[in-house]
Formats: sequence, structure tokens, C-alpha cells
Amino acid sequence: MSQLRPLERETEEMQPAPLWHRTVAFVLKSVIAIAIVAGAAYAAREIMLSAPVADRSPRERVARLVEVTAVEPATQGPVIEAWGEVVARRTLSLSPEVGGRVEWVNPALTPGGRVEAGEELLRIDERNLALEIARAEAAIAQIEARIRIEEGQQQRAERDLERGTPLELTEEQRALVMRAPQKAALEGELAAAEATRDEAELALSKAVVRAPFDALVQSDQVAEGTTLSANAEAASLVAADAFRVKLAVPVTALDWIDIDDGQTVRLTQPDSWAEGTFREGHVERLAPGLTDTGRMAELIVAVPDPLALSAEKAGKPPLLIGSFLRGEIEGRAVEDAVALPRAWLRDGAQVWVMNDEDRLEIRDVTIAWRGADTVLISDGLAPGERVVTTHLAVVADGMELRTGDQSDAGGGAMVEGGAEPAAGG
Repeated sequence: MSQLRPLERETEEMQPAPLWHRTVAFVLKSVIAIAIVAGAAYAAREIMLSAPVADRSPRERVARLVEVTAVEPATQGPVIEAWGEVVARRTLSLSPEVGGRVEWVNPALTPGGRVEAGEELLRIDERNLALEIARAEAAIAQIEARIRIEEGQQQRAERDLERGTPLELTEEQRALVMRAPQKAALEGELAAAEATRDEAELALSKAVVRAPFDALVQSDQVAEGTTLSANAEAASLVAADAFRVKLAVPVTALDWIDIDDGQTVRLTQPDSWAEGTFREGHVERLAPGLTDTGRMAELIVAVPDPLALSAEKAGKPPLLIGSFLRGEIEGRAVEDAVALPRAWLRDGAQVWVMNDEDRLEIRDVTIAWRGADTVLISDGLAPGERVVTTHLAVVADGMELRTGDQSDAGGGAMVEGGAEPAAGG
């Protein structure tokens, strides 16, 4: 048998396998793949069937824990808060009506001093005034002497007429003969001299300057030895019987205040007075214009005994002119209204109410008064209803709520469908 050459052997090796050989190989591969897939599916099914199955239990729904407060009817009207400055009720510029050298000054006539009505404040040197009275009295004495001389002349003229030849004289002629004009002139001079004396005596009485009312000394410009001219200011006094407080209130608040009835105002100074300390005044009147800053209405409040000198005001702080006080005025009451802290309002004019079914009600309300801390609700909320005071990030009308008392009693959890939670798997 002859050997094949290398090229012939290579050509023989590159020829494809017979068809039956390739068919058998394909079938074997397919059977093996199907067997593998089937085995894997069977194994997965067995695993799934043999795994433990948990009992399906109803989903637990827990009510939201909140704090609530039962609202009560408002027992008073809204409290209107305002700030104002303490000012003097009456101020007097003290000036002597006569001029001269000041020979004595009351030690209390100094800023902050207190003087009583009728108390001597200063005295003007009286010597010049006394001399004026003496000169006036001397002039009166001279004129009275001349009048007496003139009266003697009249008596003499009357005797001459009686002894002489009767003449037909008119009334005017007879008055001239009887020297009536001369006497009338002297009587006029006497009246003028007496007026001068009275004026000098009056000036002498004004040499002592007295306090016209109980007052505080605000300032002084006088000392012993000072020469004052008439009507020159010597001191400034402030009436001590009452001060005023000018409270700036919103114009809308005027409808709540009884101005004509002298409504009571509670005054405090939080930065200076102890907690609970207050003074009381009453509304005197409403100023005719608005304030320059803020365009607010201005209530004039009178505070009697501002220095707390009386026994009933003992222990009360005195008022200082120029200080700022906070005033609280109780406005007219709103019928069937409830008071609520402003922080419990939601979205401006809503409240959250926990109803009798322990569910949330988002309720619109009517606000009669909106203060800085409190609001008065005239409609939409009844006394006794429970207002939710807890802040909730997400709310829905009708959501279930619970309180701390309910949680303690075991009533906090609620389950859908009324089923009990499953004990386990």
C-alpha cells in the first residue's frame, strides 16, 4: 500500500464529518441542555414548596398621639396692648410778678424737689416795695390835708354868699364860687394816690412766691442773691396730683374701647418693675390726630397720685416723666366667644379639633379679635371642644387621633378590619 504524500493527508483531514455523526452530536447536546434546565426548575420548585409560609396579618394602623385642650368661653373682652410715654398733666413756669433781689429760696426748689400748695418758694427783698408804700401814704396824707384846706375855703365862700347881696347865680356859677372843681381835683388826686398805695401793697404781698398746687420741681434758674426782673422764669413746676400717659393704639382697636366711660387701663413697665407690679389709670379722652410714626390713634390716660404718696398707693412704683409704659385695656366682651392662644391657629383662620370620634376635624373659624398672643373666636368653635395643640407635619381631615390618657388606658392602637395582630409567623 503506497503512502500518501503530506499534501494529500492534509486535504483528507480537512473534509467534514459525516452527516450521521453531526446529527448524533446535536441530539446529545440538546438532550443534555434540556435535562439541566428541567433539573434546575425541579430543584427551584422543591425549594419554593419546602420554604416556610408566613401567615398574612392585617396591617396595624396607629392613631397619632396629640395633646388637646378643651376650650372655655371667653369671660372678658379682648385685651388691647399699647405703649405710651408719661407726660405732665399740668406744667407751670414759675415767675415772680415783681422784680428785685432774691433774699431766700426754699431748699426744695431744686430739680426733683416736691412742694405743697401754698408753700413759700422764694422771697424778694421787700425794702424797696415798703418804700413805695410809704411814699404812696405820704402823698395821700398831703392830698388829704389839701382837701381839708379846700373844704375850709368852701365854708368861707358859703358865708360870703350869705352876707353879700343876693345874686342870681346859675348852678355852674355857684359851683365855681363854692370851689367845687378844686375839691373834685383834689379828690381825684387822692384816689390816684390810694390806688398807688394799694398797688404797692399788692406788690409787697407778691414779694413772697408760693406754690399754686402740689408740684414737683422740674428745673430752677434762681439762687439767693439773684436779681430777678418781673415775669422772669425762676423755676418750672409739674403738678403732682396726676400724670398722663399717651398710649398709641391701632385705629381698629377704638371700636372696642369705651372712651367716654373713663375705661380703666392697667399700666406696667416690664423692664423696670417687678413682675405683677402695676399702676392703674383711666381713659380721659382721644387725641384729635394720629401719631407721626405708625399713624396710630392716641389715647390720653390720666394716672392719679403718680408719686404713690397716698396710703392706698403705698408700695406702688412712682411714675417718671418721659418713661414708657405698657398699657392693657380690656375691650368690650364678645357674646358666645371663646378665647384661644394665637399659636393654635392653623393657616390663619383654621383650628384642629379632635371630635367625639377621636378624629381630626380641620375647621374654619370666624375671628372677632386678633391680638398679639390671643384671639377671640366668635363662630366655628364651641366651649368644651378639644383643640389640638400639637404640631403635626402631615394632617388629613378625619385622621385618627389619640391622647396620652388614651395611650395609658391601652386604647392607642387601631387595627384595620377589627382583627387582632398576628402573633407570629
